[in-house]
Amino acid sequence: MGIVNYTYNRTTSGGEIVRELVNSTDGQGLHFDGVAGNIDIASPPDFGTKNSFEFIVQAHSWPTTGGTYDAIVDFGPSSAGRFIIANNAGDLKIKFNTAWSAAFAGFKLDDLKPHHLVVTANDLVVTVYVDGNSIGTHTFSGASQIDSCTDAKIGSHNAGSGEFFNGTIFRARFWNKTLSAAEVTDSYENATVNFADQWGSQTERVGDYSFSSST
Repeated sequence: MGIVNYTYNRTTSGGEIVRELVNSTDGQGLHFDGVAGNIDIASPPDFGTKNSFEFIVQAHSWPTTGGTYDAIVDFGPSSAGRFIIANNAGDLKIKFNTAWSAAFAGFKLDDLKPHHLVVTANDLVVTVYVDGNSIGTHTFSGASQIDSCTDAKIGSHNAGSGEFFNGTIFRARFWNKTLSAAEVTDSYENATVNFADQWGSQTERVGDYSFSSST
């Protein structure tokens, strides 16, 4: 699939799975200021009804009011289908087509520190993991129409016209399969370098570790 054409005037890696957000402005992730900018996924891939999304993400602000949302990733437009992972008035929510999920309790992005976030879909059932732990599931009444979408953005509305995310994304990986709990744990621990070793008890950065250049 590849992630291309993002607004920071840098190149990025391609391939079946994009593993890290490379060549960012300082080598320490891609920074979104909440007022403009996004990563354009120019040709949304074929995900099917079983898929997974992984981010290592740090919010710089986390609004708790308002009628709009701050998108971590947004597939659209609404006329074709919809799949969104977003802050909706202070709550983490997922959108399948026209329906929002209930809020996922226990979400920690509002502490404005780095966290590992995985969202998996298994037909109608979405599960959210934060820092390797499941924080809940939601069952939708209608299937995701993500494969009907024609555009997608990381960090904004799918049209790039609003709902801008304010924060830093250090990793973005997508799968056309439902990751198991064990696979989420492996991804969280990063197999070679433990997440806590990279971020110091999951809060502060330590040493010279960089998600954007990690293997």
